[in-house]
Amino acid sequence: MADTRNWAFPDNLQPSPEEVRFDLTRALDAVVMLRAEIPEDAFTASILGTERVGNGVVINDDGLVLTIGYLITEARSIWLTTNSGAVVEGHPLAYDFATGFGLVQPLGRLDAPALERGSARACTVGVRPS
Repeated sequence: MADTRNWAFPDNLQPSPEEVRFDLTRALDAVVMLRAEIPEDAFTASILGTERVGNGVVINDDGLVLTIGYLITEARSIWLTTNSGAVVEGHPLAYDFATGFGLVQPLGRLDAPALERGSARACTVGVRPS
């Protein structure tokens, strides 16, 4: 469960569950911190660094994590930290150069919910949702 006491944003800038049409706590719990260690002799190490930190989101019930691809490029080790503080090692599964997204497979149970995805089929350009 998300701990709103540790927000880095002032109270007036924090999202409110009443203002959104989805389960805010569940959505925040689907976000994981990702830390990757890259060998010093890796091709991208001099440009992107040997230690990369960012976020990802759990996208299915097996714990598959979608992230930004550069975080996991040439990674020697990847660690995922859930909102509850659990730490699980991950394996870089794929990097899509066209989108820049990467996939990480956790090597243990994350105990984090998958982010529910919606559809844009009902959206109309210029119409704001009510």
